[in-house]
Amino acid sequence: MTPKLSICIPAYNRPAELKEALHSTAGQERGNWDILVGEDHSPRAAEIAKVVSDFSEKHPDLNVHSNSNEKNLGYDGNLRRLLDNAAGEYCLFLGDDDTLTEGSIKRVIDAVSKPNIGVVLRAWKSIDKETGKDIEQHRYFNEDQIFPAGAAAVASFFRRSVFISGLTVNRAAARRFSTERFDGMLLYQLYLVGRILLEMDGYYISDVIAIRQVGGEHFFGSSQPEKSRFAPGQLLPSQSLVFIKGLFEIAAYLEEQTGTGVYEMIAQDLGRYSYPMLEIQAQRLPRLQYNNYARQLARLGPGKYGWFWLYHYALLSLGPRICNRMIRTTKKLLGRTPAFGICAGQAAR
Repeated sequence: MTPKLSICIPAYNRPAELKEALHSTAGQERGNWDILVGEDHSPRAAEIAKVVSDFSEKHPDLNVHSNSNEKNLGYDGNLRRLLDNAAGEYCLFLGDDDTLTEGSIKRVIDAVSKPNIGVVLRAWKSIDKETGKDIEQHRYFNEDQIFPAGAAAVASFFRRSVFISGLTVNRAAARRFSTERFDGMLLYQLYLVGRILLEMDGYYISDVIAIRQVGGEHFFGSSQPEKSRFAPGQLLPSQSLVFIKGLFEIAAYLEEQTGTGVYEMIAQDLGRYSYPMLEIQAQRLPRLQYNNYARQLARLGPGKYGWFWLYHYALLSLGPRICNRMIRTTKKLLGRTPAFGICAGQAAR
């Protein structure tokens, strides 16, 4: 029988973290789902293979598969390979250094069992890798919602799909839109979300489904498509600008292909929620360098919108620590991220 859901884990050079990710699936309610690990030709490929083999032996009741790429495809190419090799009707992506919360797989299967669902978005939280303490919860809406297919659904999901763990897509639709055009941008899932949601509905799960561990090393820039844009272990301002430029390039491509007005809707949403683009560099750079970075970022598109400049000058005058405290307090009081503009959802019944 075809699985309803495949848990698709792109793996590269993190055997210990992968072990945790797999462990978070072991306590889930059994059902019509399987697991696929896609190892991307990393230096620690043999260790990763052993982690998968040991986990499979320990949990013979789980349907665990793996494949190892013959060459390093990179983040985007490995996602595409997972979609090609998975058996499930839907694919739930899980980063190899992230985990799933208890009951999350059942919640996702319930969501994709509704008619015409193409993409499932979810709430998630970040924790400190070293201490295990909660850092922040990312909850976008107060309750489960269905987003009817169209440009508004794309704009509501686009930026919120950057963090991939728990994000779920219809596999047949994702394969139909398969392309190498955006390889090396680290944003393939955003392209897929955009294409799929123009034809199929989106579903938002208001419960925390995935957990991101903050503080680990990244390996982006190891593959050929990524080397001109990123470098392993580095988070330079220039790389941040390349990443954000990719968001606007994909939005422009979606507009070019569909003519739905989706570019302006996505651009407005990116402008309204541009604080994280600024804050991460405000934390790291001297004031003058940060100001220069912000002005380069503004020219990519966010600077057209007043919220961008409000965030920028707040960070300059108050500093990241006070701004972060204010934002997290606001989120805690509301129980979700403040809603500015686009939201085309309707309460799920």
